[in-house]
Amino acid sequence: MQPLDTVLIIAEIVLFVILSILGIYLIVSVKKLTKSVESIEKNVDDLQKNTAPVLENAVVVSGNVKEITDNLKVQVAKVNSIVDTVKDTTESIVEFEQKTQKKIEYQFDDTFNFISAIVKGAKSFWSALSGSSKRLPGSNNHYKSYSPIADTSEEDS
Repeated sequence: MQPLDTVLIIAEIVLFVILSILGIYLIVSVKKLTKSVESIEKNVDDLQKNTAPVLENAVVVSGNVKEITDNLKVQVAKVNSIVDTVKDTTESIVEFEQKTQKKIEYQFDDTFNFISAIVKGAKSFWSALSGSSKRLPGSNNHYKSYSPIADTSEEDS
C-alpha cells in the first residue's frame, strides 16, 4: 500500500498548494474590493458635498417660482377686475348713449312737429288772409263752409 499512500500524500500536497493559491487570490481580491469600496465611499462623500449647495439653490429657486406664481395670480386677478370694470363702464356708456339718443329723438320729433304745425298754421293763416283780400267787399262769401249740408245748399241756389 505504499504506492497508494504516496499518491495520497502527493494529492494532499497538490490540494494544499491549490488551497494556498486560492487563499492568496482571495486575499488579493478582497484587498481590491476594499479599495473599490473606499473609492465608492469617497465619491459618495464628494457627491454629498456637491449636492448640498444644489439642493439649497433648488429650495431658493422653488421659493422664487412660488413667489412669482403668487404675484402672477394677483396680477391676473387685477387684470380681470380691470376688464370687468371696463366692460361695465362700456355697457353703462352704451346704455346712456341709447337713452340720450331716444330722448333727443323724442324731443326733436316734438320740436319738428311743433314747428311743422306752426308753419302749417301760418300758411293757412296767410292763405286765408290773402283769400279774403281778393274777395269783393260786401259779398257774403267770406267764410266758406266745408260741411256737406252747406255744400248742398250752395248747389241748390
